[in-house]
Amino acid sequence: MRTIIVNFKNYPEVMGEGAVRLARAVKEVSDDLGVDGVVAPPTPMLALVASTTGAKVYSQAVSGEGGDRTTGAVIPEAVKAAGASGTILNHSEARVPPGTLAKLVPRLAGVGLDVCLCAQTSQEAAELALLGPKYVAIEPPELIGSGVAVSRARPELVERTVSAVRGTGFRGRILCGAGIVTGEDVERAVSLGADGVLAASSVVKARDWESKVRELARSLS
Repeated sequence: MRTIIVNFKNYPEVMGEGAVRLARAVKEVSDDLGVDGVVAPPTPMLALVASTTGAKVYSQAVSGEGGDRTTGAVIPEAVKAAGASGTILNHSEARVPPGTLAKLVPRLAGVGLDVCLCAQTSQEAAELALLGPKYVAIEPPELIGSGVAVSRARPELVERTVSAVRGTGFRGRILCGAGIVTGEDVERAVSLGADGVLAASSVVKARDWESKVRELARSLS
């Protein structure tokens, strides 16, 4: 099954009830098309989205801190208790030191949370794959939010990443992110070997959320 993860970030459109409506749109389309749909709402909306939509919910990040006295930290245990089933980690806008990732991924697995690890290069993607996440996503930072898809602008990066990650024996899913806007962008990513996409602004900023998610997901089904 191919995957679409929609990162809501902290756009104003998805604050409060907006997060619920977008999550429901992703859930409806993914169920209809038989696609693995995941939503990553703003942290304060995790429990609301998880409890009211039935969507597969990930946090946008977690903290590597531990223990009860961690004021303001978004710890894995709290994310799990909020009803999430996983988290995105190491996004270009929230990078995590390698040593912290090496400790966090097993901890997340221990509380029953899946992980999508983001990488900026094919070499980094291969290194992260060795940690055993469910997903590895290649996202060159210069194309994030650009409207220019990595599958168009840098197809060789996607191909190198797929080859490098599979070369480690990784059996999870390889995702392609950064600038994914159209169904054709998704088709190109799949043709290059990706198992799915990681999208954000192209969905959140769309006038019709259901139509945009369907456009992207249809190219995966």
